Amino acid sequence: MISDAGRATHAPGRFVIDARYVEPKPSGIGRYVEALIERLPRLAPDASFELWTHPGRPSPVVAPNVHSRVVAAPADGLRTLLTPQRLGPLRRGDVVHFPFSLLGRGLPCATVVTVHDVMWLEQPHLVEGRALMRGIRRPYYRRGMRWALTQATRLIAVSEATKERMLHVAPECEARVRVTHNAADPRFAPPESRARAAESAAAVLGSAAPYYLVVGKNEPYKGHEIAIRAFARSAAPDELLVLIQRASAGRGLLQLAARLNVAERLRFLPAVSGEQLLSLLQAARALLQPSLVEGFGIPALEAMACGCPVVASETPALVEVLAGAGLLARVGDDAAFADAITRLRAPGLASDLRARGLARARDFSWERTAQQTLAVYQEAAEEGPRARSAGKQ
Repeated sequence: MISDAGRATHAPGRFVIDARYVEPKPSGIGRYVEALIERLPRLAPDASFELWTHPGRPSPVVAPNVHSRVVAAPADGLRTLLTPQRLGPLRRGDVVHFPFSLLGRGLPCATVVTVHDVMWLEQPHLVEGRALMRGIRRPYYRRGMRWALTQATRLIAVSEATKERMLHVAPECEARVRVTHNAADPRFAPPESRARAAESAAAVLGSAAPYYLVVGKNEPYKGHEIAIRAFARSAAPDELLVLIQRASAGRGLLQLAARLNVAERLRFLPAVSGEQLLSLLQAARALLQPSLVEGFGIPALEAMACGCPVVASETPALVEVLAGAGLLARVGDDAAFADAITRLRAPGLASDLRARGLARARDFSWERTAQQTLAVYQEAAEEGPRARSAGKQ
């Protein structure tokens, strides 16, 4: 519980960040949160930071102005939604940041929520393909997202495309939304030697064959079925399709690949290390990102930073991120995607895409994102807790 005495003696300037997505199992949100917590304490050395951390990564950042508090409850569990004030002590002068699109009720202080997408509100069947699990998870995410959009002191959208969808479902939140793009970690860079990168990638794959790469969890919105269909249409007989799927690797796709007679040329990797991912991106013929919906598209940006050509669907977020530095195909159209893969063989095009991608990747940086995020914290601190809007669910 939060006592009046605790509020009275607490000095302002404490920022609490829910960092439970920073865990041993990698994820896009985890990379985003880790990039912030590595940089924010340095940007605000006079401020105090508390991190709510995952038991598997109890102290992800060590700094004089950082205190970590292990929270055993899962980030996407009911305690986050129903009793968030019990996750850790919060006082009225604090700012608490939930960087995973959800906000719980009953918090006494200013709140910041990063929204990556609003698919649970608009297209839940694309986020969770299993009907039973969708029925269980949908009420939870809908409530948490709706509450965030109506009640957060400030909202961070990871792209202009995400902001547009937020305003579509909750136009009243416009004045509270700030856009701060994701970025690629500095380790994502072109190889010093493409030959050595190819050798490292071959060691991971057990094959020196040329390959296309797909990165992301195996959920409907990622469009991995489209990548397999396009590969079957357009790939050369000696080429492979490598799918790094950190969740549900191969589920529902192996049968499709067998029907299309390409199963023996697919490689499913459930998880890879950071160095392995780097080598795979550096040596790939292209990254394929055929998403039906996206909030940002970190794999595409990481690929560009490595000098890897990108073929992506023209969903608004990917159009925004690529900004002409990759090839685009109609959303959900495997024939158009196959045509784009075929175009990569045109003389000089792959080299041109590498150069344009590298230039575009330099437009993003985690340092800038952290600076913009700190400014959002300061806005929220000045405004304080938001009064509950009557009638909102």
